Amino acid sequence: MQHGDPKEAASAASFLERATYWLVRLCGVLSALLIIFILGIVTLAIVQRYIVGKPLLGADEFIGYVLVAIVMLGTAEALRMGDHIVIDLLSGRAGPRMSRFLTIWADVAVLAFAVVLGWSSWNAIKFAYDFGEYSSGYIEIATWIPQTPMLIGSVLIGLVALTRLLERFSLGRSS
Repeated sequence: MQHGDPKEAASAASFLERATYWLVRLCGVLSALLIIFILGIVTLAIVQRYIVGKPLLGADEFIGYVLVAIVMLGTAEALRMGDHIVIDLLSGRAGPRMSRFLTIWADVAVLAFAVVLGWSSWNAIKFAYDFGEYSSGYIEIATWIPQTPMLIGSVLIGLVALTRLLERFSLGRSS
């Protein structure tokens, strides 16, 4: 029985890396656009409240929902680009082998976090959908809708961590 062709495996990994790159990049751009959108909503809310004298009802609630989407869609792009918070107390002093181990360990930890967050988000969304839960406040919306970016973000974070791990292991075999 013949095992898979190494070129096919490399091609599949390369496809996953490219697809993850573009998907995460697109969501990062969407996150940036949502920041600009929120700036417009905040400006409109300020004008409505202090100039027109009629507050924009539900603006704070809406901004909170969109803020979750901004963070969850942008986090994977920050991870991909290496712009996330890093505590380099150990890695800054580690040799090449230990440094490689620590980066792999960090990617495994991020992947595990993404799985836990994704599972938790999925269960929260499923419960809210099955129960028919709606938010309280000015915006009455099914609560599974603003919770969905958490699931999307956890999948994106997991994909970035997975592709980083695959890349690190493929580089490890070639050297």
